[in-house]
Amino acid sequence: MKIPFFKNTVTNYFSMFVRLVQGILVTRWIISHLGEAQYGLWVMLWSFFSYALLLDLGFGVAAQKVTATELHKQNIEKYNHTISSIFFSHVSMALLILPLTFIGMYYIRELFHLPADATPEYIRFCREALLLSGLAATVVFPLGVFPEILVGLQKLYLRNYIIIISKVLELAGVILIFTMGWGLFKLLFFVMLIMGFTQLAMMLSVWKSIPGFRIRLAFEKEVFKGIFRFSSAVYIISIGRMIWERGMFLLISIFCGLASVGIFQLGSRIPFLIQQTALPYVENISPISALLHSRNRTTHLAQILMRSIRWVNFFAAGATVMVMIYAPRIILLLFNVNSNEAAFICRLMVLFVYFLLVCRVIPEKFLTMAEEHKFLAKVQSFECLFFIALSLAGLLITPSELIVIGAMILTKGVGTLFFIIPHLIKRTGMKTLRFFLYSLLEPALLALSTGMICYWQYYFLRGQIHEFFLLALAGISGTLIYFAALYFMMFDNTDKIRVKKFIKKFTGKLQRA
Repeated sequence: MKIPFFKNTVTNYFSMFVRLVQGILVTRWIISHLGEAQYGLWVMLWSFFSYALLLDLGFGVAAQKVTATELHKQNIEKYNHTISSIFFSHVSMALLILPLTFIGMYYIRELFHLPADATPEYIRFCREALLLSGLAATVVFPLGVFPEILVGLQKLYLRNYIIIISKVLELAGVILIFTMGWGLFKLLFFVMLIMGFTQLAMMLSVWKSIPGFRIRLAFEKEVFKGIFRFSSAVYIISIGRMIWERGMFLLISIFCGLASVGIFQLGSRIPFLIQQTALPYVENISPISALLHSRNRTTHLAQILMRSIRWVNFFAAGATVMVMIYAPRIILLLFNVNSNEAAFICRLMVLFVYFLLVCRVIPEKFLTMAEEHKFLAKVQSFECLFFIALSLAGLLITPSELIVIGAMILTKGVGTLFFIIPHLIKRTGMKTLRFFLYSLLEPALLALSTGMICYWQYYFLRGQIHEFFLLALAGISGTLIYFAALYFMMFDNTDKIRVKKFIKKFTGKLQRA
């Protein structure tokens, strides 16, 4: 099977870019046309919609895994029974959304913190908006299995094409709605409608991609047991990840106050943005791991994992070094805030995010698909418990956001270095020294050498030129060094031949023009 790794990755990044631009424009237009209060209602409705995803219980990843192992090619009937059981489970979970929506409608004042002088018309409007959101979530939620199947088929590019088209159509519709002077309710109805058609388009893509694919609303107990053993562990992993990602804000808020939350948010925005930019590339690892593991191609899989970690390290290390040097300047330029504390937190968090990207994210995806989900769930559970315990103990002595960051770094560091990485090496048969040199050390040394040049620029030019031009100069010089290193360090002979052919073809077109 030929894996469209490049096409999947490129369309992942393009889809992320389109969603980012579309989100920014829609946010600006809602605030401009409807005001901050209506925008707050919009955010709350989408927050409740996203919480419905917690009812997935890991079944989506299970659908991705069973598809990636190519069961649909080996035994289409068994595959149909498995996916049908997952779909039935999604339908069952979706039915819980409606009663929860009705409860939310009853407590709408408390849920949305509506003012005491809110008019009955506005209260009714909020209830109707929440009802529409709940109905849409009930309908769309079961269809969430189909994007996961496309990922399992190694056809992320099809999913991305559909998302890109839907976001462009959604943007055009939003422009029309605001041009006509319509309000939030019609905007919400239109966006939910587009979301439903998007999921239906993915369902049709799955039907076209898998001959003989059928969905039956049937529940098979034995099939469900096999799925649930995997999905429950995946669910524990996702819940554990959510606890430390969101729990740190709650702990800082309770013990240190909202001002500290704001400082932490400022400091962590850039590191988390770096993390998000790496995920479109990393998303390929799960289906590849499931496929090659099912075929016992361990050596080939180990090579892919080492090379993938090397690529992520190559780009993440460069971004990390730049943020370490320019953190105060970046925060000042982006947020117009001059805070040494925020800059220090930014540097701590970017190192932590770099560690996770290089040592944790890819190994975790591999272990999930290589039947090590129970082991991973245990590690994640212990990490969460120790993170909460260490944070509470430290905060009771010294209330500071640095206590929470320290507890998070310590627990994740121990879990990764003493459990995850050794297990990865053991399961794949990697050579430890080669893994350390090839995947970890070489890209980091390149980033450090580039950082020395950028630091020299920062040291001599700070205060001499505008912040924007200082950052632009560092970005351009760092990019030029990385492009050269990309060719000599990261490309193998086949890649170099392709690059030479592309350059020759491109220059030939320029000469003819």
